[in-house]
Amino acid sequence: MASLSIEQKVGQVFIFGFPGTDPRQGISLIEEFCPGGIIYFSRNCSTVQDTSSLSSRLQKCASQTGPGIPLFIAADQEGGLVSRLSQDGPTMPGPMALAAAVDDKSLGLVSDVSQAMATQLRAAGINMNLAPVLDVNNNPKNPVIGIRSFGEDPKSVARLGVEAIKGSLSGGIIPVGKHFPGHGNTSVDSHLDLPVVNQSLKELESCELIPFKAAIKAGIPAIMSAHIIFTPLDAQKPATLSYPVLTGLLRNKLKFQGLIITDCMEMNAVVKHVGTANGAVEAFKAGCDLLLVSHTYELQKESYFAVLQGVKSGEISEARLDDSVERILNFKKSFKIPNALPTESAYDRRFKELSEYLHERSITLVKDHNNLVPLRQDKEQTLKLCIVAQESTLLPQTDLVKSLNALHDGLEIAEVLMGDPKAIDKCISSSESVRATIVLSRNAANDEKQADFIRSLIKQVDNVILVATQNPYDISVAPEVPAYICTYGSHREAMDALAKILLGVAKPTGRLPVTIGGL
Repeated sequence: MASLSIEQKVGQVFIFGFPGTDPRQGISLIEEFCPGGIIYFSRNCSTVQDTSSLSSRLQKCASQTGPGIPLFIAADQEGGLVSRLSQDGPTMPGPMALAAAVDDKSLGLVSDVSQAMATQLRAAGINMNLAPVLDVNNNPKNPVIGIRSFGEDPKSVARLGVEAIKGSLSGGIIPVGKHFPGHGNTSVDSHLDLPVVNQSLKELESCELIPFKAAIKAGIPAIMSAHIIFTPLDAQKPATLSYPVLTGLLRNKLKFQGLIITDCMEMNAVVKHVGTANGAVEAFKAGCDLLLVSHTYELQKESYFAVLQGVKSGEISEARLDDSVERILNFKKSFKIPNALPTESAYDRRFKELSEYLHERSITLVKDHNNLVPLRQDKEQTLKLCIVAQESTLLPQTDLVKSLNALHDGLEIAEVLMGDPKAIDKCISSSESVRATIVLSRNAANDEKQADFIRSLIKQVDNVILVATQNPYDISVAPEVPAYICTYGSHREAMDALAKILLGVAKPTGRLPVTIGGL
């Protein structure tokens, strides 16, 4: 580290992102700033082979630029809804789906999933996974966490989170627990604005902090901060910018010695209130080691020079900078970064089998008053169904139809979009001849338009099966619906599993990881 210039040290505390799969934009960032890492989103990830080639190009550039320090290459591979690398391999179940699928005797399957994802990522040249989510989803109105959480019980979240950490570490990847000190009890999305949590410190200790304490005890190497104000800890600044939260609580009280990483500094919770560049300086002063600026070159440049100026002016001491850079370099050495695996490692057939098995186990039949599931028909008759989906969930509708047709030759399926002005009429028209009308909802509990449609439909059509393809609270808009299923995701693997449950190929064994009032 002694050979690094101040400029190179400042570069190491940043993780930058860039659009697309062309390595030239990433190479430009590396040559200009010598950043500590690069973050990938779905925009950067195509096949494992292509993503591996992109990673190799970027690592080669880093090795030939300045001090030649390898890159952290990070991605959010939570499973389910948030899976950046998913084009040519199985998507693993997300956290809430896993919580629905496993019990105390099968907790090790969560570790197996995380180890499989670690292998998939490393085969693509990715060495840091921005997961697991350690937030306790104790607010049904939460607009951003939901099925990304393992559930509402902090002890369960802690147990499952620790298994995920074990699997990631066994798979040789750096897991990042998020979002400290907890994003589960908010009703505001920090991508859009600044949430405020007014719980007492005692309440945080009894819920939100439990999974993070367990993760630290389990040896998690990195934790991501939340852009949320926790008034009992710091009434003025969000956790990412708060010295009392990151240094006072996380470092000093909880004794965390790993890397502290910001959530993206381009999120509106930061941009609207302090700005990205100023926020980068404040976050570093608060105790963050790695500053994440994911999208915009101008903001990346401003943030880099703001921190550099902070060091040169004495606002940030060189000793403080050295502390973070030394921690970063030590973790790169201990994890043997870049530590890529051969691309063929991603295609282990056991990963597909594991994904299929756990997706099937996750499907939760919450209610079935009319014994609609599994769907039954006379052997001599065609099974007729009506499937209704919100417009933005056209993909799961299509995937469900494909999945059903792959399992059953004699199907007639009428497809209806909620956005069609004649949708209700079409459902009524087909209701006399179909075995069931299957409604695929997506967060209807937070969408009055969907809720109104579902309420109106079940008043006029019998044998409705409501399927919540994302958060499991949608039955709250129509508790009188005859049958209710939760899939915790709308990706192809979840729809394949749903089709098997509907047709009786598999039995529904999933259990709700959250409480739904009135059930």
